[in-house]
Amino acid sequence: MKNTYTPLICLVWLLLCSLQAYSQKYEAEQAALSGGAAKIACPGCSGGGAVAQGEGNLTFTVTLPAAGFYNISIRAASPAGDKINTFGIGGNTLNFSLKKDAAYSTLQLVSAQKLAAGQHQVKITKSWGWINIDYIAFEAVEDTHRFDLNQTLVAPNPTREATALYNFLLDNYGDKIISGAMTLNSFDESDWLKENTGKEPALLGIDFMHSGRNYTWYNDETPIHDAKTWYGRNGIPALMWHWRDPSRQTEEFYTQNQSKPEGTAFDVSKVSDKSSAEYKAMLADIDYIAGMLKKLQDEHVPVIWRPLHEAAGGWFWWGAKGPEPLKALWQLLYDRLVNHHGLRNLIWVWTREPNDDAWYPGDAYVDIVGRDIYREGDHGSQTLEFGEMNSRYGGKKMLTLSEVGSIPDVDDLIKDGAAWSWFMPWYGGYTRDSKHNSLDLWKKLFAHEYVLTLDEMPELRTYKRQDTAAGPSEPTGLWDNGSEKPAFAAYPTVVEADLTISSERRMETVAIYNAQGQQVKAQKVSGTKASVSFEGLSSGIYFVKTNLNGAAVRVVKK
Repeated sequence: MKNTYTPLICLVWLLLCSLQAYSQKYEAEQAALSGGAAKIACPGCSGGGAVAQGEGNLTFTVTLPAAGFYNISIRAASPAGDKINTFGIGGNTLNFSLKKDAAYSTLQLVSAQKLAAGQHQVKITKSWGWINIDYIAFEAVEDTHRFDLNQTLVAPNPTREATALYNFLLDNYGDKIISGAMTLNSFDESDWLKENTGKEPALLGIDFMHSGRNYTWYNDETPIHDAKTWYGRNGIPALMWHWRDPSRQTEEFYTQNQSKPEGTAFDVSKVSDKSSAEYKAMLADIDYIAGMLKKLQDEHVPVIWRPLHEAAGGWFWWGAKGPEPLKALWQLLYDRLVNHHGLRNLIWVWTREPNDDAWYPGDAYVDIVGRDIYREGDHGSQTLEFGEMNSRYGGKKMLTLSEVGSIPDVDDLIKDGAAWSWFMPWYGGYTRDSKHNSLDLWKKLFAHEYVLTLDEMPELRTYKRQDTAAGPSEPTGLWDNGSEKPAFAAYPTVVEADLTISSERRMETVAIYNAQGQQVKAQKVSGTKASVSFEGLSSGIYFVKTNLNGAAVRVVKK
């Protein structure tokens, strides 16, 4: 009798081999060890052993059967305290941290890292050292699972222009990178690039650093004029704020310390004391900048808005007192600009620093996450940074190289699948000096079809979404906002318990949807005003619809 099970057994065997190849552990005790790293017994570890790194390093030879995207994780323990060390592959490096814990746990280092088939040298090198490592693991994932991007802006009812710009960013994410440059004086670096390469960057960095300080040599309207001019050419204005000492005791934004005694000692922790002079000074500055941004909104100019950058670094006064005051200040800034002054033209960018989870203001206050990287002469794609951040934010936030010293080489960006939305080198020598960025590299980038320059930009005011985004089964206002204003008002936009809705017309029903478009609450109403309880709903973003026509209203449950 013919054995009909043999083909099935072979098929199952091949499938198991394939699964093993695409989800593979590499034991630390089988790595090449140097500098004092040593094997140790570990009965609870996967191979019965582990490696005590000490002051040493580990080198793994990883063989991948197929090119693709891989999640990379490490299983380790840190019994001697909080530690930071470095993971490296293919010339790219990433610092990772472990909290003090003698128990082994798994940390995902990067998600969806694009890697070629074949052998790769993977290194764990000492920064602080002194962790115990069980293994590293590579798990194949589909490219289509890399991102689950937020389809709308965090501020409720954004302007048409802000929505159009955000849609443009969404459409190009992973398909193109937007070129940028920071300016010190109006168009200085964009003009220099035009003169020396024949092209200009699509994004222009602009700073409120000198505004509101009563400098006789400076026109406070300069950032507004520059942003309006650039947007009029279909460029993207990216505004930031080196916020000088609100108390006016100094003109510093760097905090006072031993290495910088002339810095400001301004105490941001007073943000929680509304009666304090510090709170009132911060509020006055915020209101002044709000007036500047309002002029742009009145001119229908959207803004990439990146305030309070590099907070966790601690070198600026807004980060000098730790994460809680910073988060309180971010939320005050957001509430004052969005809810008090009614600014709806802003795309909010948080600038990540390593190990800043405690500092993050929250998904409800951030549209895009940036990373400022200064590594002289490093033109790599920063792919491990990208993968780590994409993992950290669940693929929900677009990521950007919000500041760089050296720009990435386009070949590496494509090879590594590092889908940064834009890059922006700092002004002066960072843009012009060959030790940071050569003219040949600028020309190569500007000539490449993957890189968007100013002359390639569409009409941003009227830009329509090109990619098809799968909408929810019920309307939420994400895909049916044909009119700029909804047919009703909902307040407060940050809800603690109850939401009030009102309209000039009679309402019959109210429905609440979560950010995924799933209906979580429905209520019959009768009249032009109603109250809806948010008790029992978790914190996050929600959309409110009534039976009336018009877009949904976006609110945040605190």
